[in-house]
Amino acid sequence: MKFIDLFAGLGGFHLALSKLGHECVFASEIETFLRNHYEKNFELYPEGDITKINIKDIPKHEILCAGFPCQPFSKAGLANGFDHSVAGKMFFYLLKIIKYHKPKYLFLENVPNLLSHNDGKTWEFMKRKIAKLNYDIDQKVLSPVDFKIPQTRDRLYIVGKLDGLRDFEWPKKSKAKPNLKKFLIKSPERNKVLTEKREKVLGVWKQFLKKVPKDSYLPNPIWAMEFGATYPFEDKTPFASKKNELKKFKGSFGRSLNKNDKEEILELIPRYARTKQNKFPNWKIKMIKRTRVFYEKNKKWIDKFLTKIIDLEFEAYQKLEWNCQGDNFNLRKKIVSFRGSGVRVKRNNNSPTLISSSISQIPYLPWKKRYLSHEECLNIQGFRGIKSYPRSHDDFYAAIGNAVNVEVVSKIAKNLFSKKNISKR
Repeated sequence: MKFIDLFAGLGGFHLALSKLGHECVFASEIETFLRNHYEKNFELYPEGDITKINIKDIPKHEILCAGFPCQPFSKAGLANGFDHSVAGKMFFYLLKIIKYHKPKYLFLENVPNLLSHNDGKTWEFMKRKIAKLNYDIDQKVLSPVDFKIPQTRDRLYIVGKLDGLRDFEWPKKSKAKPNLKKFLIKSPERNKVLTEKREKVLGVWKQFLKKVPKDSYLPNPIWAMEFGATYPFEDKTPFASKKNELKKFKGSFGRSLNKNDKEEILELIPRYARTKQNKFPNWKIKMIKRTRVFYEKNKKWIDKFLTKIIDLEFEAYQKLEWNCQGDNFNLRKKIVSFRGSGVRVKRNNNSPTLISSSISQIPYLPWKKRYLSHEECLNIQGFRGIKSYPRSHDDFYAAIGNAVNVEVVSKIAKNLFSKKNISKR
């Protein structure tokens, strides 16, 4: 069947569907540098801004694919939905194309947060709009890790069909664990290594883990600023406390709060504890308490080590997210990502989410002394062997982080376009 690839990016939909024997007759992508790579890979140059394309000029097609912009609905963005100055309007352009061309199938992708945006009203509105065009639709949140692909990356997939989805079933999830090693290569074309600053951060946490007694429970996360802190957090917050009350306590890393000005006092308390609320949510109370209990049990050796963590300066580097409960306290064969929430450590059978908005959060492989390479990211996302892709780190990770996972799309497409489903059009 013929399909179109809207908001095409690197061409994940194109790669998946063409391998199944379908033909792409039109593509659009607003980024010029991605259009050039798309043409080299698929011998089809995408059109640019979808809003400036005459809908009548789009070739007839039976399948419409679109990973339409997710920023308006993403937790990582402002989540301002249809009010977003540009991307929020793209859904309405999609509707115009669907209404005019009436493709038999719709295959859309977005962020899971779309389902809950505006208390679910946004998605209900979108469903009603599509249903009015006589499409039966279904949706499901799936991740590559559901199919033995070593990446945790939940995405919302939406499928639609003009005459109903009676014979469609979502692909079954695999119970087997993924194996990242199958996606790694021996000699990447370009190695990205740690900066001197992050080398220091990793070194400090390596030393810290060596000192943790083997039979200890390591909280996840550890907020090291709580080592020595005594400020109130259970019944009320520092914000809700009076200045003279706070003077009796200690702030980050046990610093004295005996200051004359409350603003000065709050500056000595961790950022996450300065929020203007009378009571912390239960999850934050639990996190603070866990770290303080761990500190009290290990105070003797932590106090001797504390200056090394304090010297890391940046609060995100002073947090450790240990997602390896039950493992030995070391970084051998682990995956590390430097996130705003902390230094995250995971087992090596699964790569963290590839994030398009931040090159800084790309997974680091300590045993190889480098970050996940371009080729390995391509392998994980299903673009193995693709001829042309961005070579700069910033452009590459932005492109691969935004791309749909080819293998996941392929599994859905096989079920959606199965012979029994097509025969009942």
